[in-house]
Amino acid sequence: MTARHWLLLVATAASFASSILINKVLIGQLPPFTLAASRALLAAPICLLALRLAGRRLPRGEDLRTVVYAAIGVIVIPYCALALGQRTISGGLSGILYSTMPLFTLLAAHFILHDERMGLRKLSGVALGVAGVVAVIGPSLLGGLGAHAVAELITLCGPLAYAIGAVLMRRSKHIDALVLTTGMFVVAGAVLAPVALLAERPWTLAPDAATIGWLLLMVVFGTILPAALNYLLVQRVGATRASVAMFLMPMIAVLAGALMMGERLGAPAFAGMALILAGSVLVNGVGFGRSARARVQVKSQAQAQAQAQVKAEAQAQAQAQVKAEAQA
Repeated sequence: MTARHWLLLVATAASFASSILINKVLIGQLPPFTLAASRALLAAPICLLALRLAGRRLPRGEDLRTVVYAAIGVIVIPYCALALGQRTISGGLSGILYSTMPLFTLLAAHFILHDERMGLRKLSGVALGVAGVVAVIGPSLLGGLGAHAVAELITLCGPLAYAIGAVLMRRSKHIDALVLTTGMFVVAGAVLAPVALLAERPWTLAPDAATIGWLLLMVVFGTILPAALNYLLVQRVGATRASVAMFLMPMIAVLAGALMMGERLGAPAFAGMALILAGSVLVNGVGFGRSARARVQVKSQAQAQAQAQVKAEAQAQAQAQVKAEAQA
């Protein structure tokens, strides 16, 4: 990947980290389905305004079907799963469970996409990344794994659905990023609003100014931004490589805590960061610059051109020899 791709990857990871942290704050103030629906319903008008200013329209026909599938996989199920799970489990454990998304992405991409097959290198990179995430968050959190099995299984539905949705988005490269993002939030809002109304009666709630402020931050930095950045990332580097953002996400959260709240990083955190970066590079093939596949293609093209040139020179020499013999 290029330096620009890596910057996009880090930005996507940071936006995902903010969504998990802010969601944990809001889940104590709002019911889970109401929180999930609010994110989609508040994001949809902003995206619709941007869509109108850009002079574009919502997708139709076959593209609309793709938008519906992507909305369910990327927004509806993950938002609900995260909110339901975080009522019981910690944000750190949520981060560990969400780091399984690359594993699910590898499986989904292998069966759905013809150009993203699993191999030993990618599987090894994913293993390193998961080990790094566990080290960064803290092995002590794993002591609670299994104590709330239902909440953990519900949370795991989020990365599983997101992985499938991300792979489906990879097949919709022709759809504009703004059009797809807007369509997904409109569909998600239409699905989640009735669920929240029937299950939780949100009209009885009276959120204070702080809750509203956190909700607006969640909509901008934890909802719209991750969806847009992730779509761009998937289109540019593929579904499997884009899933590396889930490795970097908990690392960014830990660093933010150290810089903004004075939290101290221990040796396990630094070891985990090294494993995460190593896994990211291994999954992607190389660091900055051309990818391994691109370099192989360039080398093959150069070899083909060299062979063609040798063949042309041989033919020219043969023709010159024949001409000389004819003149003699």
